[in-house]
Amino acid sequence: MLVRTLAALRANGVPLIYAFSDGPRNASDTADVTEVRRVLRGVDWAEIHVVERPENVGLNASLIRGISEVLHIHDDVVVCEEDIEFSQGVYSYLLAALERYRDEPRVMSVGGWTHPRMTPSDARDVPHFTGRFTEWGWATWRRAWAGFPNVSPIELRDRCVARGIDFGKYGRDVADWVASNPEDLSWDYAFNLHMMLHDGLALLPPRAMTEHIGYDEKSTHPQDRSEWNDHAEPPPPLDQVQWPEVRENSGSAECWRRAMERPAPPSLMERIRRRLARLIKRTVLRRPRA
Repeated sequence: MLVRTLAALRANGVPLIYAFSDGPRNASDTADVTEVRRVLRGVDWAEIHVVERPENVGLNASLIRGISEVLHIHDDVVVCEEDIEFSQGVYSYLLAALERYRDEPRVMSVGGWTHPRMTPSDARDVPHFTGRFTEWGWATWRRAWAGFPNVSPIELRDRCVARGIDFGKYGRDVADWVASNPEDLSWDYAFNLHMMLHDGLALLPPRAMTEHIGYDEKSTHPQDRSEWNDHAEPPPPLDQVQWPEVRENSGSAECWRRAMERPAPPSLMERIRRRLARLIKRTVLRRPRA
């Protein structure tokens, strides 16, 4: 996965990379961590700073610390995890969006991924704003990240409750997680609460421009989320992008609620399995008696 991710970044002309490599979780991970670091050190087409942590701090802490460290140096950051593949032109698109909305305090992130289920009907061809954060290739500013790393998930939840914020506005998954396991809130849900507290918005494209490629047992997200995947397309030329005014699309919240509350469609492998089961059943039923 990492090799594909880096190849896509190279094709996008990324000139500077900060890579954060956690230590192994246990002895069985040592060889994999060593190989990851070997691949990272082999990058000779961009300036790269590899931070090799001796310990494994976990996904939440690793991402939050890494983004915070980069934003301590730079005003903005494009975030790409090791199992995300950028289509051609995504990096330039995200940089252009960062520049376009740099001085708009309500805009707190710009994303490269979306899905037809949560795209409003009037945003099929243009970017739109939503209060829901997506993390499969995105970017943000120091101003938007400020304060987030130092607030615990419990405190974020309590602040939202005090403000009367509806956790389920964009789907019950956020509300369910906050209710059942707030002390171990996933970093992306926590950042979404941070956005809600600041009446923040995320810019999403009309179609997916990035692809999640990590579905094996060694991936960062080992659970099967392939039903959310979508064919990534390059963005249009930047001079053809219609950057929207800073206001939330009126249909966005309803799209997210419907997408998150309905059963997910079966994956390709599940559809194949069901089809084979039906064919086998028909064959058995039609088998002539001896």
